[in-house]
Amino acid sequence: MKIAILGAGALGCYYGARLEEAGNDVCYIMRSACRQVQENGLHIHSVHGDIELPQVKAVRSPEECGKVDLVVVAWKTCCNEGFAQALPPLVGERTRVVTLQNGMGNAEQIGEVVPPERVFTGLCFVCCMVKEPGVITHLEGGDIQFAPLLPTEEGLVGARELAALFAAARIKTSAFLHTEQILWCKLTWNIPFNGLCLAHGGINVEELFRMPAEVERARGIIEEVCLAAKMRGYPLDPDIVDYQMRRTAVMGPFTPSSAVDYNLGRPVEYEAIWGNPLRRARAVNAPIPLWEQLCREIRARLGMPD
Repeated sequence: MKIAILGAGALGCYYGARLEEAGNDVCYIMRSACRQVQENGLHIHSVHGDIELPQVKAVRSPEECGKVDLVVVAWKTCCNEGFAQALPPLVGERTRVVTLQNGMGNAEQIGEVVPPERVFTGLCFVCCMVKEPGVITHLEGGDIQFAPLLPTEEGLVGARELAALFAAARIKTSAFLHTEQILWCKLTWNIPFNGLCLAHGGINVEELFRMPAEVERARGIIEEVCLAAKMRGYPLDPDIVDYQMRRTAVMGPFTPSSAVDYNLGRPVEYEAIWGNPLRRARAVNAPIPLWEQLCREIRARLGMPD
């Protein structure tokens, strides 16, 4: 299968390398690291086994890549206004597009450019970082849940086919009918831990776990996110609160993506991770005082109006 990774940073390079290792034809669309990757290839240091790709197809624009069978969107949600320009050169009559991005609202934005029946969400639970251009460190996770933008039987079949494609690349996968169901699942981590590390000025999770009051606050926020999901009609596994607390406690000095962006002076994905989900929670009158307070702190940190 011919696959384009749109926004090949740490996450995109990790999954792209897994797909290429499995025999797919992968094109990595990137900017700042493009020249180094063209010259030196990709090197993935992973808890699930290293990957060495001394030569890969790295390009700076979708036009250089051309039409593909599958587009994997891995750029930050702050770039989504570029869909109208970036996707048409990649999308043919049968091309599917799957977003691995954080937060809510991304698949809907893609569905404004690509026929919505060919748009899918992939929720990935993974910790990976760029050590240097072309060198990716994969610390934990990697599982992906797939769901179609349109909850139809045909969409579910497509989600299962995507799951099979990634499973053949040694990635644990599953398929679901409803995109919002899987989105809430990942937000139980991103809203509290991405948010608290950002609100405290760009710290890592190890530093956060040295603050007992903030650890309890994180648990309370996860419980509120679960309640909002339930009130929206998408109840989550009751064990997810303890699961997220356990897995985060042992991540070590991992800095969540929004804290990394803040520290580097880059745009932060506020709307996708906090703004859009908050609006959906408020739409069903979910009681979420801890989550709302966190959003106020994040907005203040980012200099956004309250």
